[in-house]
Amino acid sequence: MTGMEKSRRAYLKTTAAVGAAGLTGLSGCIGSISGGSDGGSDEPIHMGSILPITGALSAYGDGMQEAVNLAKKHINDAGGPLGREIKVHNKDSETKPSKASQKYKSLVNEQSIVGFVGAASSGVSVPLAKNVASDGVMQVSNASTTPALAEIGYDGDTKYFGRTAPNDGQQGIVMGRIMNEDKYIGADKAAFLHVANAYGEGLAEKAKEAFDGETVATVPYDKKSSDYTSTLDKLFEDDPDAIGFVGYPGNGKTILKQWDNGGYGGEWVLSEGLNDKGFFENLSDITDGMYLASPSPESTKSADTFDGEMGDQAGTLFAPHAYDGLFLQALAMHKAGEASGQAIAKNFQSVSRDGKKVFAGEFQKAKDLLDDGENINYQGASSPVDMNDSLEPLNRFAIMQIQQAERKELQSIERSWFEGKL
Repeated sequence: MTGMEKSRRAYLKTTAAVGAAGLTGLSGCIGSISGGSDGGSDEPIHMGSILPITGALSAYGDGMQEAVNLAKKHINDAGGPLGREIKVHNKDSETKPSKASQKYKSLVNEQSIVGFVGAASSGVSVPLAKNVASDGVMQVSNASTTPALAEIGYDGDTKYFGRTAPNDGQQGIVMGRIMNEDKYIGADKAAFLHVANAYGEGLAEKAKEAFDGETVATVPYDKKSSDYTSTLDKLFEDDPDAIGFVGYPGNGKTILKQWDNGGYGGEWVLSEGLNDKGFFENLSDITDGMYLASPSPESTKSADTFDGEMGDQAGTLFAPHAYDGLFLQALAMHKAGEASGQAIAKNFQSVSRDGKKVFAGEFQKAKDLLDDGENINYQGASSPVDMNDSLEPLNRFAIMQIQQAERKELQSIERSWFEGKL
């Protein structure tokens, strides 16, 4: 498998529906364990992970958690931030918002965590992110991509929610660009079909905003359905030239077969959630010529270190992002000279860009540079993870086309092109 193929596979969407409403506020003493500068303390720094060990995303949870534990090992082998050991309390989100809420409360009230990695799906992360600022806890999601999270987690100007996965707003911009440009589709009218959850709704909305022509329909679909004829009828009621499809391979296979049998027409632009080799091979005649918007992050030296030490779990979706989530938080605490959620939040961006490059497994080197007053630029296992003001990375993207069941790259879009567009 090539490096680019690994990167794309690592970005397959695993988002789920937003569940319960926001969590209630939590009581208890949160924030700095030592109440200020931590240089003289030898107490461990308590942190957590809330990842899908069971439930709908259980296939990915073990690898994500192993990645967090690997980052912990690398950090502690170098003496930890501020000369203190990181103690990570791993919790199972069960891929359910209500269960993740309970685990979060226990981490805050019983373990006095200052930060955590998780959750995986957007539907589980959103309700947690609504409370982290008031609790003084830093949250870094490794796999939640909904655009809504760019606006959640603030206390004044300080943002307590960050992520190492990209904002789906980037993907929506690329989907719109494919529809707009004459060398691809050049559509006058478009319709959008999306899975009925936070991922689907958020990405479809961003793609619609990026489309310059007339949007004639935006239609959600139910994952539990098996007959999508009425959904397709509604989608094509006003004869769109292009269709933006945000979904998953399981339902996507049924939908595209029924579209083909019905003779509806139109040109399709697929989301990354449908970027699966088996999906294209099973539908080779149907998907031929369709377009795909795919993240194509630059690989760094950290990826080789991560893959070498993770072994069989190296290919787990969003596992490199989980490693980066803990590593960045530890770097932020060391730069701040304090182990608190606020210290992480205020320094999270600065350790990710504009300084001397450090890589996975190089926590001692990073500490030495920071102690000498140098700025550092952590280059992640998942991507360069250069954080913007919303504490999320911009990624390079590729415009691709399906040709004889293979994905052919037509154009690469550099990170710089997205600056200011989200």
